[in-house]
Amino acid sequence: MVRVGLIGNQHGLARSLGEAGLDLVVHPAATANRNGLDHPRVQPVEEYAALSGALEHPRLILLDLPVGPTIDAAVDAAYLTMEPGDVVLDASGSYWGDTLRRFRRMRHRSLFYVDLALIGPIPEGLVLAAGDKRGVDLAWPLLTRLAPSGGVVRAGGAGAAHYALMVREAVAAATAQAIGEAQQLLEAYPNQPEPEPIMAGLWPGTTDGGSRAAWLLDDAARLEAPIPLLAQAIMLEIGRALDDQRSAEPAPRVGGFVHPEEIL
Repeated sequence: MVRVGLIGNQHGLARSLGEAGLDLVVHPAATANRNGLDHPRVQPVEEYAALSGALEHPRLILLDLPVGPTIDAAVDAAYLTMEPGDVVLDASGSYWGDTLRRFRRMRHRSLFYVDLALIGPIPEGLVLAAGDKRGVDLAWPLLTRLAPSGGVVRAGGAGAAHYALMVREAVAAATAQAIGEAQQLLEAYPNQPEPEPIMAGLWPGTTDGGSRAAWLLDDAARLEAPIPLLAQAIMLEIGRALDDQRSAEPAPRVGGFVHPEEIL
């Protein structure tokens, strides 16, 4: 297996990849998370030229950066040291419109930009990969190491994996709302129910929606996709966050909605 590059370490991907048996060359970029950078399979570097120089062509370079302009800054600096045919795999979970803009910019330099949705822990979880077929094919040996039990899904054209991740978080918000209402029903039962063990048995491992779910409200209206249940759940989640005095601000995105046909 050739060595893989990693730019950033926002979510500690260096340790997960190292423990999955991958040899990594890591440029920490603007992220402060040092978790895993001392792993024996990890070689930290401070220059993008050193990152590219340590990898064989076609290079496979993962992004683990916070969503927003940090990704654009890192990509603009890093791709100057890349060669046509290299593959950048964006595991940030960015807004899909921002992903499409980056895809177009990289394609102009004959570089592949593949968006990933990492669902669950590596290597037991699921990986959605989207972008040009050739780019996904080149990355396939790496992707099957991230999810070796057949958990790699070709999600479609550029942006589809990040779009699917946004939808998944909206469904999680709706599920959390439905489960909260189910608990109220159980507690209302007059003959001494035990709601907590019942809930744990019926809906184990359920989590709330994430900060990407709110992106869906504007997108659904512009794409003419009727989603009344998901929209209500997202608004109720925002209301619950305000009641709990915690932030309900959506995850940052660089640009607003633009129809994919106008970008690509």
